[in-house]
Amino acid sequence: TWLAMHPETDPLFSSYILATVADWQELLSKTHVHDVYIPVAILSLAHAVRMSHGTRMLCGGAQGRLGLFQSCVLNLIALFAPSSLLALLLGMPSPLLMSPVAICLYTVVHCIMYTTGLGHQLIRLHTHPAGAFWLEIGLACIDSLCRTEGMANVGLAQIQRHPHPVLAQSWTAQVIAGTLLAAGMPLIASAFQLHSPMGIWQLRTPAWLHEPSRLLYADLVGGATVSLLLLVLTSGNLHAKLPWLPRPTRSMVRWLALSHKPDIHRSTHLPYLSAREAKAVCTAVFFVCLLVPIIHRRLVKQRSSVARQQEGQRTKKAKE
Repeated sequence: TWLAMHPETDPLFSSYILATVADWQELLSKTHVHDVYIPVAILSLAHAVRMSHGTRMLCGGAQGRLGLFQSCVLNLIALFAPSSLLALLLGMPSPLLMSPVAICLYTVVHCIMYTTGLGHQLIRLHTHPAGAFWLEIGLACIDSLCRTEGMANVGLAQIQRHPHPVLAQSWTAQVIAGTLLAAGMPLIASAFQLHSPMGIWQLRTPAWLHEPSRLLYADLVGGATVSLLLLVLTSGNLHAKLPWLPRPTRSMVRWLALSHKPDIHRSTHLPYLSAREAKAVCTAVFFVCLLVPIIHRRLVKQRSSVARQQEGQRTKKAKE
């Protein structure tokens, strides 16, 4: 496909590497586990397992006392609550009413994880000092892939297809929609006390209203960043919306090997990247946003462990 590109109409920063990464992402989202026996995409199955584990961790992990039915309901709430809230704000049908296949897939996977003990084993791994770090990195990979797809194909796309022209062209609305899909569940869970280990749900004033600093968590910051980045990379009229934004320098253009492109400083209608390449870049950015707090927690634990060891050695020497 690279040989068939047209420099005068292709996105400015399109490259073979980004196109290859985008191909791999599409392969994960389209390749079935088994074409006959398990006709489910690999990425969809991985996300179903991740959602099941997230549901169990949300309600207390090993301390959770939810029954199978209530746990399945919570799993569907975690899956559909942000997109349903967005649909409500836009006056559109709820995705919960139009996704019978997804409801079946995620419910069946959650039931299997719940009844076979696989979910409990994941919880034990997540609470184990050695396994938690690598499990969280794996979960961050799945989250960055699936949430970026959701932000691009559901959040931003729903706003852009809205019949109201002002709303459809509003970057603010699109960033809010993308952020809600990426990080809305913790806010909803706090408002309805969905994290109760006993399953006692009730509407209460969420903690993040009393302490706005609680909003500065990786999912929300990463969701807002990625939503804005998707718009910047795929907007063909970027400089009409953001005239103060500087153009890439000529040295940067040469570094990106854009000799096959037209003069970038004369191009005003071409986006920086195609939608699929922008999703590849934004997946990497979102993964970094999720990875930073994971590494920070790891370093803090290591430092506290070393401090405890040193304190123990000093106490032992003092006794001697």
